[in-house]
Amino acid sequence: MADSNELKNPNKYFVLFIVSLGTVLSGYVASSLDIALSNIMNTFGFTMDNVTWVLLAYMIPYGATLPIMGKLGDQFGRKKMYVLGLIVFTAATMMVGLSWSSSTVILFRMFQGMGAAMFFPNAMTLVSDAFPPNERGQALGMWGAFAAAGAVLGPTIGGYIVEYLNWRMLFNSIVPIAAVGIVLSIMVLKESDTISSKKIDYLGGLFLVSSLSSLIIALNKGSKEGWTSLYIVGLFICTVLSLLAFLYVESRTAEPLVDLELFRNGTFTAANIVGFLTFMALNGGLFLIPFFLRNILGYTPIRAGVSLFPLIGSMIILAPLGGKLADKAGGKIPTVLGMTILSIALYSFHTMTDQTAYLPIALRLILMGIGLALTMSPLSTAAMATLPKEKAGVGSGVFNLFKNVGGSVGIAILGTLLDQRQIFHTQILSDYVNASSDAAQHFLSSIQAGLILNGMQTNEAYVVALSTLKGIVAKQAAVMAYGDVFQATAALAALGIIAGMLIKDVKKPVPQEPVVSDAEEVVPVGIH
Repeated sequence: MADSNELKNPNKYFVLFIVSLGTVLSGYVASSLDIALSNIMNTFGFTMDNVTWVLLAYMIPYGATLPIMGKLGDQFGRKKMYVLGLIVFTAATMMVGLSWSSSTVILFRMFQGMGAAMFFPNAMTLVSDAFPPNERGQALGMWGAFAAAGAVLGPTIGGYIVEYLNWRMLFNSIVPIAAVGIVLSIMVLKESDTISSKKIDYLGGLFLVSSLSSLIIALNKGSKEGWTSLYIVGLFICTVLSLLAFLYVESRTAEPLVDLELFRNGTFTAANIVGFLTFMALNGGLFLIPFFLRNILGYTPIRAGVSLFPLIGSMIILAPLGGKLADKAGGKIPTVLGMTILSIALYSFHTMTDQTAYLPIALRLILMGIGLALTMSPLSTAAMATLPKEKAGVGSGVFNLFKNVGGSVGIAILGTLLDQRQIFHTQILSDYVNASSDAAQHFLSSIQAGLILNGMQTNEAYVVALSTLKGIVAKQAAVMAYGDVFQATAALAALGIIAGMLIKDVKKPVPQEPVVSDAEEVVPVGIH
């Protein structure tokens, strides 16, 4: 009897491990592609204009369908959606590695994003279902840390594979691991026993996909095309009109894709706002820090990726602590505390210069990891705790959607701000440090004299000295621009503190051990 029940009620930590496997792999593949883009360009003849579609082909189906896939998990079973999504993701990943043309790369990347969207929101609810309420925060914290770990590991392990092996191995190497995850998922995971109405709001889904797809394209193309260009403005107009149409349809259908009543729940709404701001800051920070390490400090791509390990290590180690705090004290206090620490950590990056050693950077990364560890798990717990079980899937999809869109918005805004601030500081420094200023003349004379002593002609030495001066000005302008943007990133995280104060903790009942007689046997619903 005991053995039978153990099979029907798998170890909750084994469930956490299996579900985390898929989320780690999806984060790893998504984040490592940036490193492989130049190699993919050379293989298939992409240009700088169209290679971005290799990224967008994944981001659009993933970001635009998260709530839909969560809803389908509520309706047809979360295990089914998770396993099917992992199968689609694995097959598409293998085919990306075997692609034979630019069109097939984009096609299979679309299926990759679709598969990830199918399993990601349902992974969160599977973890939530496997743990009792008083342990759910810790479990979601560990799951969130592993998901973030995949995103950070991509540039390191993926960078090594691309540099020393082949970009195709980036995708093919994870197929055996994903296949093991599929088998374990089928054998071990329990199907959810909360199946709601089978009716699907196709019209609402169409408007939602249209709105989010337009937004994602606009955010990723805006900097290149120009934010005021007809193309980008048209995309934003399409985003707004499609969103209004979606809200209209959802408010009048009996079976909405996203129940708008969810947002009457102040805690759920506040958690989504904090998630949006957190991922604006997180993705913005993860976008800025590697570029600073490479462009300012001269790190190699692999070294820059390895340098992020203190961030991922502190997140993984301390994520259970954030979960335990959420289980005992509720989500509000650790969320506010975590966002405060995250704000301080991001603000501290603005003091970095081209002479900053790695140890101070590592300490900043550890502090950032602590803030994220204390934030993400309590935030997930707060978002899910107030939802009825039959709406957990769509709620998870909405929550992950807000985080995904927040991350895209953060990268777009902060990337544009970085360019603008660098132009601004370059102009200011150029006005004060030019060839006619006393300081510049002294610098040029010193460099020129040294070059002449080494045998260089006078005119040539002057040109080299002038080029050196311009390089120093450009580098200092970049350092100052990074400092400005890190401060803006910290301000975004600080706004999350205010939103976190709106979270209301839900009192959880004390779990009681069920009494099962020898004649009774609890048979879970939907074992497959």
